[in-house]
Amino acid sequence: MALSSDQCTPYLSVSIYKATNGEAVSSNELLTAIRDLAKDNADKKGTEKPRFPAVQDPSIESGGTTIAWAHYVEKRSPSWFSGEGIADTLNQLIIVAKRGDLYALQFSDNGLRGTVAKKILRETNGPFTRIRRLSSSEINKAFVESQVRTLWLSGTHRRTTIKPDSKILSGLELETSLDPLGDQTYYFSSVRSTMSLSEQLTSAVVGASPTGSRIWIGPTRSWEEFIVNVGLILDRATNCINDAARADMPLPILASAITTLEGIEQPYDLAFIVPEQVNDGVGHVGEDELRWLQQFGDAARFEITATAESANFEAEVYWADVRLGRLAYEFERTLGSDVRLKIRKVDGFDNADRDVEILKICRQPDNITAYFDTGHTFSRGHFYETRFRDAKFSDWQWVSMAHDGTAFWQEKPLDGQRFAVENTGNAEDSSLFGMVARHWPNLDARGLQTGWLVCDDGAMESADFIHLNDISDPPELTLIHVKGSGSDNANRGISVSDYEVVVGQAVKNLRHVDRGLLREKLAKNADGVLQNAVWHDGQRQENRGALLAILDGLGSNLKTKVVVFQPRVRRSVLNAIRGKMADGNLVDSDVRRMQQLDALLLGARADCFSLGAAFAVIADADDA
Repeated sequence: MALSSDQCTPYLSVSIYKATNGEAVSSNELLTAIRDLAKDNADKKGTEKPRFPAVQDPSIESGGTTIAWAHYVEKRSPSWFSGEGIADTLNQLIIVAKRGDLYALQFSDNGLRGTVAKKILRETNGPFTRIRRLSSSEINKAFVESQVRTLWLSGTHRRTTIKPDSKILSGLELETSLDPLGDQTYYFSSVRSTMSLSEQLTSAVVGASPTGSRIWIGPTRSWEEFIVNVGLILDRATNCINDAARADMPLPILASAITTLEGIEQPYDLAFIVPEQVNDGVGHVGEDELRWLQQFGDAARFEITATAESANFEAEVYWADVRLGRLAYEFERTLGSDVRLKIRKVDGFDNADRDVEILKICRQPDNITAYFDTGHTFSRGHFYETRFRDAKFSDWQWVSMAHDGTAFWQEKPLDGQRFAVENTGNAEDSSLFGMVARHWPNLDARGLQTGWLVCDDGAMESADFIHLNDISDPPELTLIHVKGSGSDNANRGISVSDYEVVVGQAVKNLRHVDRGLLREKLAKNADGVLQNAVWHDGQRQENRGALLAILDGLGSNLKTKVVVFQPRVRRSVLNAIRGKMADGNLVDSDVRRMQQLDALLLGARADCFSLGAAFAVIADADDA
């Protein structure tokens, strides 16, 4: 017996589209085009075509909404099976609902949903050219309200060990609990918020994925409930998407999408992101492709070559240490407000057993996130720009690097590539380590080193140096993280990347402000190559024994501090940039870098404060 719509209770998750240029296509035409696409895909994969049994009521009119729907049956090899003779039989559902010039497309198969979305973007003739998906701005206006319950966040910041690439938040009113500083480098890929859809549904929790133009509510108990709710969604979209009074960026703390390529350049990193990690968990790819995504995503790495004064770049693609080939990434504006990324093969990908599938997933723009030194991120088909808060890091300490010819670009004394620990602090040692060993905490005047100082550089370090002032009241413990400037140019400008590594190390090792943990860590390698890298009031000691004994005798009443010593920033440059910011020049590239650096350092300071430790950065007082 043929299936009836009354037997269907779909999980309501629809993609919203709009007729282009008023050229509406009927629900039945659109459904036919989707059915044909499903059959064509089976031919391309060499699998059995889906079978579309007749249904009792394929076309329905309900309260101003016209619905066309189809049930189909397909056979797939199980994901755990390789071979022939075993297949799962899957029953799938397609629903096309039209109300006015808006369409809601429902798919039980997420893979087909993604295939249809890509076809609509690329098609040049036929029914698919007569509709377009709603933009992120339109979805935000209509379906992101207050009382945000869930957020799926993805980072626009450089990938780092101290900040997640993506995260999921849940709560009652997340818009009031977002961290203005820590969360400003994230955008939301999906969101669930509370809104009124009708007199009966005054507190409906509605999910939205703006870049995919998808709306979901959840399970329905009947066909009638499904159709009524789809109609409410389409009515709300009709009423809201063109309402200038509604916010198209409803969560202003988070990074925002932009629709221009102007000013976007200097790509520095590429990440392979499995879509299921950054949305509501309902996949957008087929099961076979998803297997490759997960396997490759854990081991992929890229080496970037930028195109001058452009967002475009090329990337060497590696699976762990194995080079696969080279791809070119080229951006262009579409006729609408979107940016399209074209990915083409330059060379390689010639392993017949493996590389065809890998190349396929590498050429899907939705699978990659690209990071740019101008403060932009390309992710899931859109460029995002961080909305940096008007907050400035002020805890700078300035020390002249020119005072005694310090090699501000050299972190430690070297013998070839080996850390010459025995030379640290000698008269010939012009490195930053030497400066610390001879003069801490009296760097600026180059006074004698005072208090206890120990070097703990190396794998699993607590800090490059630890300083203890045991005669102050209370005693003061300082963790010192040293990094040489990435440029030896006396006229060098600001670089955020020079600070990201050393600040990340400082935050990662914050636990060592605990006296007990630090004492345990220092005792572990007391007999190693660093055993005599200990100074007390300028005198090098034979071992750490006396310092460990002092740590044993200290109580918990300690004043703690974390210091980053990185002389890339010059005071004259920082003051000049602050002047531009005061004049309202916020589009200057140096200003953007300063904003990124402020955000990085303010975040580190907040982490230190949470453990009761002060935080400061030492840089170059070049104008002293």
